[in-house]
Amino acid sequence: MAVLLSDEKKWNLDGPDGNIKYWHDLRIEPRKFFSRQSGGGSVMVWATFDFNGQVGLAFLDGRQNSPKYIETLEKHLMPFAESIGRRNSQCEYDNAPTHTSSATKNYLNSKNVTVLEWPPMSPDLNQIENVWGIMSRKAFGNGGQFYSVNALKISIESAWYNLEPEILQTLIISMEKRVYDVLLKNGKALNY
Repeated sequence: MAVLLSDEKKWNLDGPDGNIKYWHDLRIEPRKFFSRQSGGGSVMVWATFDFNGQVGLAFLDGRQNSPKYIETLEKHLMPFAESIGRRNSQCEYDNAPTHTSSATKNYLNSKNVTVLEWPPMSPDLNQIENVWGIMSRKAFGNGGQFYSVNALKISIESAWYNLEPEILQTLIISMEKRVYDVLLKNGKALNY
């Protein structure tokens, strides 16, 4: 049985999290960036992947709550799981309230989806966070910003669909070591 890893992320026009930070050579004049109130616009993205590198990506409307999250699962997770031949799937995601609500749990149970237990406050165990970081560096390379939500969506899609399967496999393989390292550090942050 394969494990599907999924999560949501908000992407702002001004940068991955609305922050404009980048490394630059101190001998060179830093780039100038424009700034807009609240990042100037954003998109919410949901994604899932498994060891085989097959991926699903969806742009979501508005803030997620339990009914909207269940709709996302129905429209995107279930067809993805079925398309790769995994009707009885295991999913891994964080403890966000929309993920852990009784309505979401009941929905996943009705679809024979097992949710792996997730310890609280454990960002080092969530491989999709690493994927978001890789995608952010590609989408916002060299401190890039976007003038339209559509341009941002195109860049996110390009970063997502050009991920090498080996990256996803390496992240999944790293899970055993991550769990061990988190246990050794009593849950403190790691260098992942």
